[in-house]
Amino acid sequence: IYTLSLHDALPIFPQSIFSAGQNVVIFNNSASSQTITQGTGVTLYFGNDGTTGNRTLGARGLCTVLCVAANTFVITGAGLS
Repeated sequence: IYTLSLHDALPIFPQSIFSAGQNVVIFNNSASSQTITQGTGVTLYFGNDGTTGNRTLGARGLCTVLCVAANTFVITGAGLS
């Protein structure tokens, strides 16, 4: 089990930290959009349409990132583009 801390490089999802089935919920507690970055060697699928790459979480947006396989994630949520 990996426990996130304030020192993690989030919102970048690095290789080999998460296992399939683990997830992270992110709340953007700010008035500006934040970029969630697909890390090197990682695939981040957008649950809305299956495209890959970085995502933008709007102000006060909430999203979930689910690890579905080694270095493979799906991200979905409110205020996410």
